[in-house]
Amino acid sequence: HIDDVTRALVLSLGVCYQARLQDRKPYRRAVALSFSNPCKLPGGHQRILKEITRCQKAVLNKMVLGDNIARNTALSENVFMMVVCIELRIPLFVVGKPGSSKSLAKTVVAHNMEGDASRSELFKKFKQKGSWQPFASAEKLQKGKKPDKYVSIVVLDEAGLAEDSPQMPLKTLHPLLEDGVNSTDDIIKVEEQIPERVAFIGISNWALDPAKMNRGIMLSRGLPDKRELVESAM
Repeated sequence: HIDDVTRALVLSLGVCYQARLQDRKPYRRAVALSFSNPCKLPGGHQRILKEITRCQKAVLNKMVLGDNIARNTALSENVFMMVVCIELRIPLFVVGKPGSSKSLAKTVVAHNMEGDASRSELFKKFKQKGSWQPFASAEKLQKGKKPDKYVSIVVLDEAGLAEDSPQMPLKTLHPLLEDGVNSTDDIIKVEEQIPERVAFIGISNWALDPAKMNRGIMLSRGLPDKRELVESAM
């Protein structure tokens, strides 16, 4: 067994670093060597994979899904990362080829994060998602609500298409991703309370430029291997 602190460390490193890698085994091998007293990690790099996978599946298994939705690795990881980043209001970029359950995960999370109205006992303990709107609208929507019970979410689907525009519209995201609500040109009066940041999820078929990706967490979904395909079919 490992203690809760070690498990939290494994999961945190997984969210921040492993998720953005295509080839993850070398990462786990390297990180496992750094664990020592008081954070023991029996099982080494294989234990890291086991703990992360187990937590992802635990979250997905508590969700209400349609009959024809496969609880595969891609959906499990996408959902887990979205839930974590929404709860913590950390910007998330989900990058993967078509068919890697990106938009499906967004829909599943939206249907389950209903706060006290959720049909899942686990998700009754999580924040209730608000409308998935642009930053200013999302901030107004959550104003006056308890930040530990409610969060508005901005979703930018097919973000990679806007990246190709010569007008570079996504450049306006930079300051918004940093503080979650306001641009650097916005003026907040001294007596005004700084708005609670909103959650952000960007979905793209390919990676955006580093200036955006470095302002949040990145989840990179590669092509499924044979085991994942068999798991999905069954």
